[in-house]
Formats: sequence, C-alpha cells, structure tokens
Amino acid sequence: MYILLVNVAALAVGTAIGCLLKKYIPEKLQENSMMYFSIITLVLGIRLLNRTVNFSAVVIAILAGGVIGYFLGLDRRVAGLPERFASKGSGFDAGMFLTGFTLYCFSTSGILGAMDLGFSGDITLLVTKAVMDLLAAVFFAAAGAGWQQMLITIPLGVILFGLYFLSTLLMPHVTQEMIGDFSGCGGMILVANALRMTKLKNPPVIDLIPAMILIFPITWLWMCIF
Repeated sequence: MYILLVNVAALAVGTAIGCLLKKYIPEKLQENSMMYFSIITLVLGIRLLNRTVNFSAVVIAILAGGVIGYFLGLDRRVAGLPERFASKGSGFDAGMFLTGFTLYCFSTSGILGAMDLGFSGDITLLVTKAVMDLLAAVFFAAAGAGWQQMLITIPLGVILFGLYFLSTLLMPHVTQEMIGDFSGCGGMILVANALRMTKLKNPPVIDLIPAMILIFPITWLWMCIF
C-alpha cells in the first residue's frame, strides 16, 4: 500500500517544487513542457485505444457518460472549486488546474494500477504514474495551477485507496473484454485531455468520467447480444 502514498506524495512534492522554483523556470520552458506532456498524453491515449475489444461499446459509453456528466455538471463544479481559493492577481489558471485534475485522478494507469495492486500486488503501473505525476506537477504548478494543485491530493488519495480496497471485489467479475474496453474508454478521455493541455480546444473532460463506470455494464451487454 505504500506505493499509493508515494503517488499522493509525488503530486504534493512536485507542486511544492513548481511553486517554489517558478521564477527560475523560463516561461518558454513552461510552455514547451505543456506541449511535451500533451504529446505524451495523446500517445498514451492512442496506445490504450488499441486495447479496445468492442469499439462500439466504448463509443456508447463515452456519449452516454458525457450526457450524464453534463447534467451532473461535473466539469463546471470542479472548475469552480479552485477559484474559491485563488487570490486576486495570483496568476491562477483554472484551466490548467482542471487539466491536471483529470490527468492525476482519472488516468487509466492510476485506476488500473490501483486495481492491479489489490488483485496481484503488481506496482508497475503505479510506479510509472508516480514518476509522471511528479514531473507533471512541477510544470503544471509553475504554469498556473499554483499551490491550489495541492487540493488534488485529497481526491487522488480517495480514488487510489478506494479502488485498491474494492479491487478484490471487482476483479473476479471483470472479464478481459471489459478491461480492454475500459482501457479504450480511458484512452479517449486522455486524447480529449491532450486537446485541453494544448489549449487548441477546451473539451469538458471531467464530464466524460461517468463513461469509465458505464463501460463495464455496456461491454457486458454488448458481449451478451453480439
């Protein structure tokens, strides 16, 4: 379980480094780093999409999840939280915070990693996530997410530990097809997040999170019907 604490600590340490050393990190390097992380996120999303077994099920889950997320106002609610803690003239970037929130808390590597830890004790995915989160947190904090990014450690810890404790109950009922489609669903969300990171588009990424729950019953129904 220590690796779960390492993941949370990596985000906190990276945020602190980014905020303390912000003035020493050139603005151009901050911009470049966002481009690098967007490329990495895009490539990871495409790789995960390649694991999809039933693409139609993934499409249905994404569309249905997006509609549910919209009516629940997930993206809007999360966007409003950090602004309550932002001081006037602080240079806080709510969009950067949202991008980081999605990347840290809802990455497939974190979710599958926590499940793998509870089911088989494998920490490979979580170690990779910790390294990526540490580096990303430095540049995200410096680029505008600021100290408010520390707030993300709370939902991150809840999600990782929650999935770890639930994994022993979930895994016996999850088929390989479900895991493949779950990865594909996460891949689509990562691609959308990559667009938000580049600021070319600002898709409501967090509205898509319900899709990562819906994909399991939808894949099961799809396999039963077809």
